[in-house]
Amino acid sequence: MRGPATVLVCLALGCATAPDRPPAATAAAATPGGPAPDAGAGSAASPTGTPAGFGEVDALLSESLPTWGGGVLRVERDDAVIFERAYGGYSPADAVPIASASKLLSTLVILSLVRDGYFTLDTPAGSLLPGWPKDKAGITLRMLLAQTSGLPARSDCLETRSATLEACTQEIARLPLRAQPGKAFIDGGAGFQVAGRMAELASGKPWALLAQTRLMDPLGLRVSGWGRTDNPRIAGGAQANAAEYARALRQLLPGAKPDLLGPLREAVLADQTGGVPLQQSAFALSPGRESLRAGFGLYRDRIASDGRALEVLTQGVFGFTGWVDTERHLVGVLVVRGKVAEVWAVEQRVRELVRKAVPVVGR
Repeated sequence: MRGPATVLVCLALGCATAPDRPPAATAAAATPGGPAPDAGAGSAASPTGTPAGFGEVDALLSESLPTWGGGVLRVERDDAVIFERAYGGYSPADAVPIASASKLLSTLVILSLVRDGYFTLDTPAGSLLPGWPKDKAGITLRMLLAQTSGLPARSDCLETRSATLEACTQEIARLPLRAQPGKAFIDGGAGFQVAGRMAELASGKPWALLAQTRLMDPLGLRVSGWGRTDNPRIAGGAQANAAEYARALRQLLPGAKPDLLGPLREAVLADQTGGVPLQQSAFALSPGRESLRAGFGLYRDRIASDGRALEVLTQGVFGFTGWVDTERHLVGVLVVRGKVAEVWAVEQRVRELVRKAVPVVGR
């Protein structure tokens, strides 16, 4: 049974059902501590086979991940894998449900359309969605991606794979606002569902084709995606493995090839909440992180004095975590299927130890 704390986290991060163990993926697995199939060679290994500096990381995960049946950690710097290891019953290629970490993948799809001029961040939802209600006329694409639209976190249609994205958007349109557009941050899935439907109408293509042609094909993703449904859960219904999710995270660093975001990269990393009250945050119950602000599809965890994001992260309710360290030109993916509130301490410690092991660029 879910307690109040679990319910709050689920609303923000997008609870869903999934197999206890991930299905085997078809992508090739990297040798732990060695080269990966889609990146350069890793850092020098110690006599035990663990890359230099990652001994504490490996020890922590060897002890903690069996609690949730195992998992995978992958860390890349400048397109080279510097650490990858699977624990417990996992292999590096295993794909798992990523829940709210899906938001980054969806953001890449939608913003690639913005980059190409199909619509803009300031396009009102009502200019594309037939019958969009007057009380929601002020909602823009920017608000939907920033989760400041005032829409509720969820709708029953998000759980109905037999529905359509069009029908689900119509259901969401009938729901009462929880806040006036642009006046509160409410992490959830309803706003991204509307943004996905806007993308369909702006491009004239269904979400499945958009995801295939604008994300999966350009980045070479073979096991990631939202599955076969006309009502994909845009904010929380994808699966991915460590290597493929790392390719998506690399889009947030300069020099990404191919470049899906172009000049919009900085907007993704910037604080898009505008200082509004955090009415519902995925980290409301995470000590010390209650006040984290969000960009598009991610949270800003470490911030420089000038406001630049030094480290951003994406996370799902099962604990799957991706992060980007802009100081170190580093991306990391922690694959796990547990309860996110139980994973928090491990995830934070892993990132702390990685910062200890990998120097800031230029130092």
